[in-house]
Amino acid sequence: MSRLKFLDGLRGWAAVFVVLYHVFCDALPFDANIGSQLKLFLPFSGAMAIFIFFLVSGFSLSRDYLARGNMPSWTRTAAGRYFRLSIPIFFACAIVHFAMLAGCIDLPASRLPKFQDALTFDPTITHLLRFSFYGVFFDYRDSYIGPLWTMRFELFGSFIALLAVLLFRPAPYRPLIFSALATLILIFAPNSDYALLALFPIGCALADCFHRGWILLPSAIGTSLICIGITIPVFIPFSVGWWGAIGATSLVFGCISVPTVRSLLETPFSVRLGDMCFPIYLIHGPMIWLIGEPLMFRFGQNLTSRILIDGLTVAVSILAAAAVVFSPAKNLAITVSRRIGYSVSNLFFATIQPSRSLGGVSLPGMNDKPIGTISGER
Repeated sequence: MSRLKFLDGLRGWAAVFVVLYHVFCDALPFDANIGSQLKLFLPFSGAMAIFIFFLVSGFSLSRDYLARGNMPSWTRTAAGRYFRLSIPIFFACAIVHFAMLAGCIDLPASRLPKFQDALTFDPTITHLLRFSFYGVFFDYRDSYIGPLWTMRFELFGSFIALLAVLLFRPAPYRPLIFSALATLILIFAPNSDYALLALFPIGCALADCFHRGWILLPSAIGTSLICIGITIPVFIPFSVGWWGAIGATSLVFGCISVPTVRSLLETPFSVRLGDMCFPIYLIHGPMIWLIGEPLMFRFGQNLTSRILIDGLTVAVSILAAAAVVFSPAKNLAITVSRRIGYSVSNLFFATIQPSRSLGGVSLPGMNDKPIGTISGER
């Protein structure tokens, strides 16, 4: 299937928004009052960026199976998903780990107040391995990188999306079923964090609508949806239902619908940002620790220096994500996830092939021609 470049653009700009939020509003605000106001506006809204990430993940993970029902491709994606996330996480955490061992991160007493309670654990190899491959998903504590709290929901939500399309692809009115599933998650989620999982089936519904040609709305309606997505965080108090299920969904729907906005998301620069989105998300935390925090602690005595330090931290985070030093981690994750996915898929279908020839039950799509990993997967 052809790659949907606007998905790359959405991911790429969402990654930039996360960096702007963490630098200017959360970790290193040049002014606390201004930072608290900036986070209500889209380029500095970390919450809206996370919602966009999850919606696009649900969209990209479900698109192929909804369109073609290819079971081998679905199996490969499901089998490789954990490794696609955990390997880059390990490399990003390793940067902080060895920086701690080398003394590049100051002791708590020599940090800004909001940094004093983090990175207080003993950086052992055992802790690095346990956190990167288990704790970040299943037992989140003593984190190397604060923004990694979202990875638990990225992994769980990925499998919610994959299982949803597997179960409901044969059903008519699939977008309504995906929307109902999202509504149930929003209602019964124990807290707002777990309510984030509702965004993945909404992404499935968006993918299904796109596949059916229902997203091609008049520009006026699409522009109105974009305006709704931008203004909801400004006028309505935070909730995953309002900001995510309504605001972010309207924003994504509108961006895909309006040809001008969609063209901007498909420019080479936006697509390149999308290619770097996961490295940007992972590496900006270490850059805040290694560059932003020590500079702000030592030289952030006036407004001008604080703004310059914030700008430098953002620039270095994006450049570090684009640098060759992080490319091997991303490429290794892609290679490993694909090979494991193919191995599991081949083993699974080789195992069920004899039962199929003896009159066993066939799975949907098992006779389709296999393809590679899902187009546009993060």
